[in-house]
Amino acid sequence: MLAITAKTESGPAVARPTADQLTALLRRIGAEGDHFVVVERLPAEDQRFVQTWREGDGPYAVEFRDGGPERHFTAATADADEVIAVFLAWARGAGTWRTALDWRPADLYSTPGLAPETREQAEERALEDIRSGFRPFEDVVQGVCDAFDPEETPVTRDEARRIVAGLWERRLAEQAEWPEVTDADRVERAFTALDAQGLTARMHFTCCGTCALGEIGAERAAADRGFVFFHHQDTAAAAGGYGLAVRYGAYEDSGADRAEVGRTVAAALTGAGLAVAWDGDPDTVIEITPLDWRRRLPAGN
Repeated sequence: MLAITAKTESGPAVARPTADQLTALLRRIGAEGDHFVVVERLPAEDQRFVQTWREGDGPYAVEFRDGGPERHFTAATADADEVIAVFLAWARGAGTWRTALDWRPADLYSTPGLAPETREQAEERALEDIRSGFRPFEDVVQGVCDAFDPEETPVTRDEARRIVAGLWERRLAEQAEWPEVTDADRVERAFTALDAQGLTARMHFTCCGTCALGEIGAERAAADRGFVFFHHQDTAAAAGGYGLAVRYGAYEDSGADRAEVGRTVAAALTGAGLAVAWDGDPDTVIEITPLDWRRRLPAGN
């Protein structure tokens, strides 16, 4: 087995794959929903990885990073065996991969084919997801693509990745200056505690309140008497500086009192060090305000 983690677009990360498993992952990519493989060492080394991208049966775009964006290099090849040899050598700690391809410094962020106004709109869309702190890199990329009509103003996946990459790097740099524990960390701690207290506790749960209320029951554990959540629009409001609305309720068949659930939620949030505004009315949401929403980006690439 190789001391790496291999991530793909189509499924969960594969820890410590064999050489044959990694080879199979690399040979198969190119289909819709299965475009890339990213490999990182175990134990993880910050900003050190090798990755490749392929569209259909086209050439492989191969990249490696060796410590930061200024140490990011790229090469292209149509030969799957060359790609496999690079990945296996990198994973095994051999040095042959460094001369196996024509590596050049990567132009990571430019999008010369996009109109400036389109790029600006795409950046705004990406920043919404980046500031929320919940979506992984490739999901943010897909969100940018989906925000534009492919017939009128297409943004390719490569262009979207370049846009997101620059903003992602900037956010990582900002995170390095954050306090060890942020308000977003305190929210997560409170939700973890509530999930252990008989409540179905879900953060950033579905698009809106209607959908969340319709779907939260499917998340219920057998002993849960009630639920607590905030949805995507609530997260966006928090990231925009407007505080966080926390929604809660009791399952009808549990016999629990909704006001009691609200008190439990408010106590957990307060206990986590958050400022809570709630008048005890079970028909009103619990507001966390003021709130400095700074949630760290998901780990990985």
